[in-house]
Amino acid sequence: MHETTQISYELGTVNIILNSESRIGQDAPNFRFTDYDQVLYSCFTPKELEQIAEGGSAELIFNLIMKDPLSSNLTDSPLSDFAELPGKIFEGLTEGVYMNLDVYKTFGNMEQSELEMFYENIDFQLDIPLSLIKENREYFIYSDFMGSTELFEDIDKEIETISINTNAIGTSLLLYREMPIIANAKVNYDNSYVQQPQYLCVIGIIALILLWKRIDFLHKKE
Repeated sequence: MHETTQISYELGTVNIILNSESRIGQDAPNFRFTDYDQVLYSCFTPKELEQIAEGGSAELIFNLIMKDPLSSNLTDSPLSDFAELPGKIFEGLTEGVYMNLDVYKTFGNMEQSELEMFYENIDFQLDIPLSLIKENREYFIYSDFMGSTELFEDIDKEIETISINTNAIGTSLLLYREMPIIANAKVNYDNSYVQQPQYLCVIGIIALILLWKRIDFLHKKE
């Protein structure tokens, strides 16, 4: 995947470049951001945004690489120990693919610099690799962020994508879990129980009518 989008920010412009690459035996997934303004606020400081608004130019480069854990020394990453962690939150989770996200920015005449984290949380959406797509399966992203790990649940709940809200940049592991299949239950109702309240209602109305006629008769008699 290689995609370039140019957006305007008041008088300035920003080129946003998305690259995805696979170093394993399957195609690299596409990824995207749902809000480009959110991307700018998450990657540039207020001072930089002010200079862009006055007519400056900038560029953001996002590189997503799918990696083989054995050839990338990722087996020593804390991400590989998820199955051994206590707690039911990791129960039933299966390792999918490892990914690494690098983010670079250039601003005006400044040299390219690498971001270690987003300044604000950002909505990030990733296409699930075709080999991992299956019905009744839920997905998670487990990220190693500056020495600490965090598990992100899927926000969109779509079968072909996973969306998370995060400020993490670095190495992540796509996990999945099989969801139990719940058959549609059919309930047979006894019509006698359904119709019984209706009969009681009719009887009650008739009783009220007879009572009203009796009272009216007695009143006229007096």
